[in-house]
Amino acid sequence: MTEQEQPFRGPTTPSTGATEEEEIRAAQIANRFDIRRIIGGLFIIYGVTLTIVGIVGSDEVKNKAAGINVNLWTGLGMLVVGALMIFWALARPVAPEPESTRGEGSGRIRRAPAT
Repeated sequence: MTEQEQPFRGPTTPSTGATEEEEIRAAQIANRFDIRRIIGGLFIIYGVTLTIVGIVGSDEVKNKAAGINVNLWTGLGMLVVGALMIFWALARPVAPEPESTRGEGSGRIRRAPAT
């Protein structure tokens, strides 16, 4: 037995045999469909819609909530949250597993370490 017993770790899986280029390509595909980008994009779409409605809507609808233009402020808040989600996804993309641990564990793609 060359490996130490690790009670909280699942069984190790053999390497997939993928080359380094295939691993990088898989990470790029995973980054493209990262949930942070999808959520950020939806927040931006809805934020733009609410901001436009808040700007061009009628005065009666704009001032229904004690004189506060709720559509405008909610839209601007959603734009900020969407931009932060997209920034987070671009600043901390997922990265392929390091060579030393490749083939072990769950097979998930891990995110890049903080710099």
